[in-house]
Amino acid sequence: MPCTGWRPRYTDIETMVRHGWAWRVAHYGLSPAPSVDPLLHNGPAYTPDTDASPRLKDNPRIVVVGAGPTGLCAAYRLTELGYTNWELLEGSGAPAGLACSVQDEAKFTWDIGVHCLFSHFEFFDALLDNMLPPKDWLYHQRYSPARMRNTWVGYPVQSNLWRLPEAEVIGIVSDLAVKASQPPPQAASLRNFLDWLEAGFGKALTKSFMAPYNAKVWAHPPDEMNLIWVGERVATIKFSDILRNVINRQDAPAWGPNAQFRYPLNGTGLIWEKVFDGLPKARKRLNARVARVRTKEGEKAVELTDGTSVKFDALLSTIPIVQLLRMTPDHPELASLAEGDNGAADKSRFKHQTVNLVGVGIWGIALPEALNGVHWVYFPEDEYIFYRVTVLSNFSPLVVAHPYKQWSLLIEARAQPSALAPRPPSAARPAS
Repeated sequence: MPCTGWRPRYTDIETMVRHGWAWRVAHYGLSPAPSVDPLLHNGPAYTPDTDASPRLKDNPRIVVVGAGPTGLCAAYRLTELGYTNWELLEGSGAPAGLACSVQDEAKFTWDIGVHCLFSHFEFFDALLDNMLPPKDWLYHQRYSPARMRNTWVGYPVQSNLWRLPEAEVIGIVSDLAVKASQPPPQAASLRNFLDWLEAGFGKALTKSFMAPYNAKVWAHPPDEMNLIWVGERVATIKFSDILRNVINRQDAPAWGPNAQFRYPLNGTGLIWEKVFDGLPKARKRLNARVARVRTKEGEKAVELTDGTSVKFDALLSTIPIVQLLRMTPDHPELASLAEGDNGAADKSRFKHQTVNLVGVGIWGIALPEALNGVHWVYFPEDEYIFYRVTVLSNFSPLVVAHPYKQWSLLIEARAQPSALAPRPPSAARPAS
């Protein structure tokens, strides 16, 4: 069955930009007014009227480690608030971290990771608006089906169940009907992410999609993951809507936290390069790799691999927590928390995964009809070693050298794929 989703209505960039800007203003009411032509408007699109953010006392010496989005936004905000006694350290020769974009010899632009930008925070939206003018943005209504049971199922899967085999649909709907007739479980009774999934989606739907997909994405069994991280990452459900869609055999429109997102015409990395370029030159350093962090009172300093030392009153680190713990010789008990961080024999309290990202540039053949208008596809089943494929050229036609004649796919897979089925409840233990 072909995938039937959104189709691009425009094949020229200018019309796409104008349409996207009109859509944004209509949905969010952000300035400037709809009459403003985004192709001619180069100033900030949004400016906060008030800023009641608290200020730190005494202008402390602040060191920010890492020039990825988090570190860059921290430095940007410190500048915005008028602080002058801070420094940004980046270990590599370029900013943006895993949010960078690179261009290969064939002129394909690749994001190192998949980044669609969405938020409900005015200050973050204002930053994006101030970094790139309206003419450099495209706006999308997400279309991201799952490929499972040899068919296409729109996302969220729970809203498009009718596309699954009939017996599976009956089992999921019956389970959800029983769940809907019962009082919701007490939050205190939920021990881990698997409990949360089953409480929200029922055991049948969790077994069908939620548990296997999340196990592939996070490379960790859901029953060993805690609840803190969930936030806005998982779209919840309404049983009446699910039942209506099944009865009418209709697809639900895209919804959830990233149902609408924006994307820069030339790749995500450009945003963070702009943020970095706008920071004061004297307070940012590239090729400043951290070797140790001294934390004794009166000796607080970041020691770099080139032998130099940068003193601080407050440290904001965005490097991996395990890496940071191993850099604190003044507190050996912290380094010990990271011991055993070696894959299958991991004894560390801190879990992480490594992702292999494969970019595939396509030319000479047309994009398959099933991927026309698709932003990414979920692959929950174990027969696929990858868990997600992003059609990056559907984010922006300018990430390829010849728009609408070339295509680009980003394929994500765990470094060590393995079956990660949920364990029986008796063996469950939340991850720290």
